This record gives sequence, C-alpha cells and structure tokens, in this order.
Amino acid sequence: MTRLARTSVWPGISLAAGIFVVCLVLSLVLGPVSLSLSQLWHFVTTGPVPGDLQNAIFWQIRMPRVLLACLVGAELAVAGVILQDLFLNPLTDPYVTGVSSGAALGATIGIVLHWAQLPWMTVLALIGGFATLGIVWMAARRRGRIDIFVLLLAGVTISYLASAIVTVLMIQANQDMHAIIYWLMGSFSGRGWQEVEIALVAVPFMIVPLFFSREMDILLQGEKRALELGVEVERTKRLLLVTAGVLTAIAVSVCGIIGFVGLVVPHIVRLLVGPSHRGLLPVSLLVGASMMGIADLLSRTVIAPNEIPVGVVTTFVGAPLFVYLLRRGRKG
Repeated sequence: MTRLARTSVWPGISLAAGIFVVCLVLSLVLGPVSLSLSQLWHFVTTGPVPGDLQNAIFWQIRMPRVLLACLVGAELAVAGVILQDLFLNPLTDPYVTGVSSGAALGATIGIVLHWAQLPWMTVLALIGGFATLGIVWMAARRRGRIDIFVLLLAGVTISYLASAIVTVLMIQANQDMHAIIYWLMGSFSGRGWQEVEIALVAVPFMIVPLFFSREMDILLQGEKRALELGVEVERTKRLLLVTAGVLTAIAVSVCGIIGFVGLVVPHIVRLLVGPSHRGLLPVSLLVGASMMGIADLLSRTVIAPNEIPVGVVTTFVGAPLFVYLLRRGRKG
C-alpha cells in the first residue's frame, strides 16, 4: 500500500506534463503569423540567426512571451495552492495578502514618473509587493506567532488602501491613465527576455513547497493537530507565506494583475489528483503554466491584430468555470 501511495502521483504528473507540452507547442506555433511544426523545429534547433526576420520574430518576440506566460501561470498556481491551504479557505487566491496591490502601486508610480522602461518599473513593483508583505506580516505577528486570520484581514485592508492610492494617481496622471489601466489588467505584450530572467528568479520558490508536502497535508487538519503530530507550525507557516508572497510579487511585477489562475487551478487539480500535496503542487504548477499559455494565445489571436489583455481572458474563462466548480462542490 505504501509503495502504491508513493507512485500513484506519477500518472497525474505525466498527464499534466503532456498537456503542458501540447499547450506550449500550440502557443509557439499559433499567432497572428502562424508557423508550421517543421518551421518551429527548424527555429528551435538552429537557434537565433542574424539577418533572418522570421527567426528574429520567433526568438525575440514569441518565444520569450510564451515562456513568460508559462512561468507566471506556474507561479500564481503554486501560490494559490499554498495560500488556500494555509487559510483553510478554497476562496483564497494569491492576491489576498495585499502583495499584488502593493506591486500595482509600485508599477503605477513608475509609470507616472515615466520610469516604465526596464528595470525601473519592475523594481518598483517588487519593492511595492515586498513592502506590503512586510506590513501585513508585522500586523499579523503576535507573540512570535503569525495569526492567519489577522493576516487575511490586514491583506484585504492594505489592498483597499493601495487601490485607493492607485486611483488617485490615475486621476492625476491624465495622459498616462491608459498605460496604467492596461498594466493593471495584465498583459504579456511587449515583454521580452529581461522579464523572463526576472520570472526565472521564482523557480526555486516554486520548488521549495515540494519539500514540505507532508507538513502541508497535516496542516489541513488544523494547527493544533499539526502540533500534536510534530510539525513546526510557525516555522512552516512563515516559510510558506514568504514563498507565496515572493511568487506573487514576481508574477505581478512582470505582467500586471492576472486573476483567477491562482484561484481556479488548485480546484481543478484537486478534482484530478486529490488533496495530497505530493501530486497537487507539481500538477498545479504544470496546469497553471498550460492555462496561462493558452490564455495568452487567445489574447493575441481572438481579435488580431488587436490584443485583449490576458487578465480579461482569464476572467472570462475563470469566472464561469469557478461558478461551475462551486455548484459541483455543493452537489457533492
């Protein structure tokens, strides 16, 4: 039985990996200018070639954009799993800690100051996200413990405050208002290898929770039960909260606010592989990457040559899907 429990997660991971590969190929092949599979293989195997326009478009525009979308989707999905388990609330998503609103405020300041070019806007977004996480952390800390419910309330409060400041800045910005609104809706338009490098910083933070899958399983039974079973609850909570905060801040800093991925993906994956984090975390990572890749594909092809912000696409897809999952959960 133990042997079966250890190996039973691999079919789900293999299926999710296969779906991810298919979605990755579709995202690279399809677009305003579509490629054949033979062209895709040629570009990938030959690498960047100076003087070749199609090759340059593939390597400098499409490839970094697709990779960035997959990285951001994976980051938000893993952060969603972590926070839903810590809060013991399936309605929790990566933005409840206030990190996204802080990052949005930092990016808005960068746009208003005309520092929208890299690396300044990304740096300001990261500073805003981490500063918000620090404030919420201090508000929730009581006698060496992190009160999860106080953290939730503080996160929501800080989010409202940051959003109010962003609104004031938008009113004052005038000519920059369109750029601020477009960034707040989330988009991968114009993103390149620099943003990919920033998003890659989050890879170790996506791996860390895999080493705490047992502790996360036990925490689902409540903190008191976890203490009885020998889990260092406060240490685990601190590590996981920081991990989720870093993942969210990095994701928001490179593409803006994209909703529903961190909320919906964990629900879908629990239906597929169950609540055990040995399967839930890696499969959520892969499904989040796949979903964001397809959402970005839709955003740049549905009304081409114009583009829909990817945050709008994920909302259109995620909202009805989440309502369906809620109804299914109530019937169950």
